[in-house]
Amino acid sequence: MSFPAGFVWGAATAAHQLEGGNWNSDCWALEHAKPSFFAEPSADACDHAARYGDDIAVLAALGLNAYRFSIEWARVEPEEGAFSQPALDHYKRVIDACWSRNVQPVATFHHFTNPRWVTRDGGWNDDRFPDRFARYCDVAAGELAGELASACTINEINLPDSLGELMLRVKAKHPDRVAAAEQALGAPVESFFLFAGSETYARRASRAHVLARDAIKAAAPHVPVGMTMSIQECEAEPVETAQAAMRAYKQRVYAPYYELAKQDDFLGVQTYTRTLFGADGRASRRPPSGAEVTQMGYEYRPQALGAACRDAWAATRTPILVTESGIATKDDARRRAFIREALGSVAAAIADGVDIRGYVYWTLLDNFEWMSGYAPLFGLVGVDRRTQARAIKPSAVMLGQIARANSLDAGASEADFALSTSGAAVGLGVNG
Repeated sequence: MSFPAGFVWGAATAAHQLEGGNWNSDCWALEHAKPSFFAEPSADACDHAARYGDDIAVLAALGLNAYRFSIEWARVEPEEGAFSQPALDHYKRVIDACWSRNVQPVATFHHFTNPRWVTRDGGWNDDRFPDRFARYCDVAAGELAGELASACTINEINLPDSLGELMLRVKAKHPDRVAAAEQALGAPVESFFLFAGSETYARRASRAHVLARDAIKAAAPHVPVGMTMSIQECEAEPVETAQAAMRAYKQRVYAPYYELAKQDDFLGVQTYTRTLFGADGRASRRPPSGAEVTQMGYEYRPQALGAACRDAWAATRTPILVTESGIATKDDARRRAFIREALGSVAAAIADGVDIRGYVYWTLLDNFEWMSGYAPLFGLVGVDRRTQARAIKPSAVMLGQIARANSLDAGASEADFALSTSGAAVGLGVNG
């Protein structure tokens, strides 16, 4: 159960979910609409914009060697054509903090959020979007990309395609929230990434990825560049209607981006559960009767990760980096079990010839989980919402032990954990 030499072990975050105070983004506007699709505002989040040094130091001390974070476009280009040097300098310091602790910085250039001015003009449904995104990537890459270990253009580029039918039902059920959202955005709600699924979305998203990849490569030819995809294990009932529905779903939601990935240096695979296809021809992530369910309402299905990696490799033959895999739960014992089972499925896929080069857990800190607010707990490290104090969980220690050993044989015994299940408070005071 050992992993290849040079295997990447890390944890992932996203700017809006933990930096705090991202008031110039479209997501902030939606959070403060009344009524809102969001359970609560992000507010100060985890104050990571000020505490990144502490948090990266914790990651490194655990034994992880990669930190995936996102660059916030709303901070870097707060108005069209006006780029913020202080914002770019901040992300330079984040990158420096990684290297100073022998942690590989992996940056994502778009993780769900846009500047408000982009969304006011139609966001993802505006034909100007790809060129605007490419211009931002060109400027940000020129300042930052040369010091990155690798770069992701767009996080879960295919997610709007996957969410399309669900979001149609959500909008139909909550017309008052749609109206409030559109007033807050000054644009149709489809301008926001999570609602952007349409027949024309894939065309714009694909062009945005290609232009962004080219911009990053021009600034730093040595840096591997890819996108990340939401890829769940797909399973259909043994009847033709279900099988046909699964084939159609994969053709629509995965195939266009798999084709793009063939030209990339790697593909980021992000998997949380499985999608089931019934005889009625519909896709569902509703857990089967009696199945264990996570805080997100997903079926507990750690082995879905290995299945998703196999599917992506068969379709693209592009090297894979697991850029997200995790579980929302209050029970850290279940998190430990989930991680070990997910990694077991990765090890089995590698043994069968799938080129998987790293595992990045979602997420480093308990943070703002978009429309669900702060209730779902994905983090390896807990965060006190009142004091911002961090608390390392036993799952973090276990994953660090596995990473240090580069083997699942490590961290298997409860006796190995250095911390109680309540965690240990952390406050290193070593920012930057």
